[in-house]
Amino acid sequence: MARLAMHYRDEPTVLGYDLLNEPIPTFPRLAPLNSLLEPLYKKLSAEIRKVMPTIFLFLAARSGTATSLSSQPFDANVAYTFHKYWTAPDDSVIRPYIDFRNQYDVPIWLGNLGE
Repeated sequence: MARLAMHYRDEPTVLGYDLLNEPIPTFPRLAPLNSLLEPLYKKLSAEIRKVMPTIFLFLAARSGTATSLSSQPFDANVAYTFHKYWTAPDDSVIRPYIDFRNQYDVPIWLGNLGE
């Protein structure tokens, strides 16, 4: 990650890095991997921060479920991404993400929606 950050550090069109897109599907046999994701994000973030201390990092977990990642953001410049499939795009569906955003004062990004 540090090498990638070095390559793009002076590129003004790079807003941030989406570290992993839907990294862990919600299959029951993969559930043990969920506890490994946040430590990986912290390690990747630390490498990027050595080169680009203020770049945005986009974090997602379990098929893009932002609110399952952590109880509290571990970095000041993060946005939490999520995807919603097979559900209506209404308040009841996205309310947990809005509540997460409000509780921790962090941006959220609905990256994919619908079918």
